[in-house]
Order: sequence, then C-alpha cells, then structure tokens
Amino acid sequence: MSLNLLVTAAGTGTGYAYALAQSRWFPQIALFTADTSPAELVSASLFSRRHLVLPPSESADYFDLLESALLTHVVDVYIPLIDHEVSGAAARRGQLSARVACNGLDFCSAALAKSRYGDWLDVDDVRTPRLLRGEALQMSGRIVAKRDGSFGGRATRLLEDVSQVSHYVREGWDIYEHIDGEEFTVDCFPLEGRVLTSVRQRLEVKSGVCSKARILHDSLLDRLAAFLVERFSLSEPFCFQTRQAQGVHYLIDINPRLGAGSAMSALNGTDFFAAHLAALVGEDPGEYLRPRFSECIVTRQYTEYLMGVVE
Repeated sequence: MSLNLLVTAAGTGTGYAYALAQSRWFPQIALFTADTSPAELVSASLFSRRHLVLPPSESADYFDLLESALLTHVVDVYIPLIDHEVSGAAARRGQLSARVACNGLDFCSAALAKSRYGDWLDVDDVRTPRLLRGEALQMSGRIVAKRDGSFGGRATRLLEDVSQVSHYVREGWDIYEHIDGEEFTVDCFPLEGRVLTSVRQRLEVKSGVCSKARILHDSLLDRLAAFLVERFSLSEPFCFQTRQAQGVHYLIDINPRLGAGSAMSALNGTDFFAAHLAALVGEDPGEYLRPRFSECIVTRQYTEYLMGVVE
C-alpha cells in the first residue's frame, strides 16, 4: 500500500530516524518533512519529497496551518514527535484530514504529568521517585527539579543541595528525591495483544545524549511495558525511562512516541521506526522486530551531510 506521510519536528533525531527507515525499506511511502527550520538545516529533508516550514507547535495557529499542509499535499498519515504536539494532535484526531499516528490523549496527558505517575502506577517492584516538600525537602542532599510537560532534559535539573531549590519552586517545578542508580530506556511496540521491547542501559551520556548503551532483557521492565499498554490501550510505539536502585526500578519519564535513542535498538534487529512504518502500509511490523542477540553494546557517532551548497 502506498501513502503520503508527513513527519513533523523532522529536525529531531527521531524525525531523522523515521526518514532513514523510509529511505531504506519503504519506497511506496512518499515522505514529507516539516520543521521550524528550513530544509538546508534539516538532514531528514534529504529523504523527503518536499520539506515544509511550520511555526512552533505551541503557536495558536499551528494546527490550522498543519491542516492546510495536510490537504495541500494529500497527506494520508501524520506522525507528530514533540510531546506537546503529540498531545495536541491526539486531541484533534477527529478534526484533522490525515490519520494521526500517535497514541491516545489519555496516555499523552498521563505521560506529560510526571508528578502524578504514582497516582496510577501499579506494578510490583516499580515505584516513582518521592516528591519532596517541607521537612523532607530540608533534610535532602542531592535532589532533582522537574517540570510537568517537559520532554528530554529540557526541564530537568540535578541540584546538589536544597539551597538551589527556591528559584525552581517559584517557577512551578516539582522537587524529587534523586535516585542514584543505573538509567534505562525501554522502547516499546504494542503488537497483537502483547508488547515487544528493547531495553537500553545507559553506559555513557554526552550533553544529555546517550552515546553508549547496553541492550539487554529485563523481565520487570517488560511487565511495566505490558502494564502501560493495557492501562492506556496503546497501539502505537512509545518509550519510557527508569532508574534502578537496590533492585527497584523507578519510573522517571514516559514519552508517548519513540525517541532519537530508539535508533540504537535497530542495530540489534529491533527497528521500531521501520516497524511503525510497516504497520502504516499494512505490512507485518514483526519482520523488523527480531532481536539478533540477547545482549550487546551499541555506540553512536555523528553522521555528516552536505547541505545548502553554493557554487
């Protein structure tokens, strides 16, 4: 089945990963990319039929302009990649002319409300970091400030002591205990009543980006993934992060979509981007979700592209 696909926020690593998967495996997909930056600043645009420049997704007229683009280019499927845009697109699913390939609004809202994960989480040996207030805050050492609605590290700060807290509290941030342990990201693909996962343990992080990861299996994280799929009736891929300390996993972040680091899983035979595109064109996504090894290490390097050439 052929289709026209629009990927927004194409300048992100996630957008690039979708574009790369399309170029490798799906010639029947006509890819359109969109971003706040022009084509010469977006590597993914090299693989697209046309690149569109749109305003930030929080702009008041964003979805009106998006709908105009969907109609103009006869787009069949639209994949949003910024969490707030994913949430906004999920809320407008019945109003947009293209199929919105993202999870439901209830999951998007729950993922953004990080301070309320503990209200609904119900998996043995999985907890959420404790929110600190009053006396508990005064007695804490290293702590974490985080703001609901953020994604990645944009609104997460590691603070060395309570003296740094007042500014963040005034700005509406929540303060959490710091979980001193290993960090994991779990890529998830709901498929035929189950969920296929790839667990990535962070081995090295540079400027907030994981550059080396160990891919492994963790039955507890599989159970957490299955809980999320069942709790929110999920049908599209997503990922989440935990920290592990003393045998307990702490859920610290949920993304209602894949992340740039999900591309690391593809090296082990679980290409979540290709699997998502396969599902969209009516092929078997399981063909792209076959782990090669039970455990391996994946490293990342930059790839350079020549753009905006003037002779």
